[in-house]
Amino acid sequence: MQLSSSTKLGLIAFLAVDVALAVIFVSLYLLRSDRSTEAELREIGATIFPQPFEISGFDLTDQNGDEFSDEDLLENWNLLFFGFTSCPDICPITMAELGRFTNLWREETRKPPPQIILATVDPTKDTPDQLKDYLARFNSEFFGLTGEPNDLTALAENLFVAYGEPTTEGVQPSGHNNHESRINPDDFAIDHSSHISVIDPNGDLFAVIRPPHRARDLVDAMKIISE
Repeated sequence: MQLSSSTKLGLIAFLAVDVALAVIFVSLYLLRSDRSTEAELREIGATIFPQPFEISGFDLTDQNGDEFSDEDLLENWNLLFFGFTSCPDICPITMAELGRFTNLWREETRKPPPQIILATVDPTKDTPDQLKDYLARFNSEFFGLTGEPNDLTALAENLFVAYGEPTTEGVQPSGHNNHESRINPDDFAIDHSSHISVIDPNGDLFAVIRPPHRARDLVDAMKIISE
């Protein structure tokens, strides 16, 4: 049976409408899915940038005394945190949660975890040996970076990290001398940003995760981010 031209045009029109509706429904589903994902990440404290930020080249030194450059960020996901080994609170808490994160990640995904990196804001005291001893408390596979202050500052700026100079202001006295409060020379604080920078396998800043950092949340966030 031959169809008339008008019938053919009608069928084509119906098909076009069906295709258009299918595209709309798929788009709405994906939009709803994206919004759901964004809401989930936002609740965790993670933000994916619309466009990854390029990280300038750098040359630092790791806890083994080896060179660590921007090329060492390639081909794997990286979680980089700026802190220092004498930090009394947020740093050890964050590093401990990152240690738990790597264990959970291996258990649930059966895949190698992202590369964990601690970059110091106190390069004067945080030598490679100091970083190595510190990281051993959490996970000996973690990387610790130190180097010239200007090089660390440049990397920090690339990752939207800010930090100040060491100060004893606001530090509680650690002992008493002749009943007078005193500040131990080793007691000091450094104000610094406490978010975790998520660096993608291309070596670009892909996302940030804000504190408080919890291993469970980090696993959930990275499962979404690394898809």
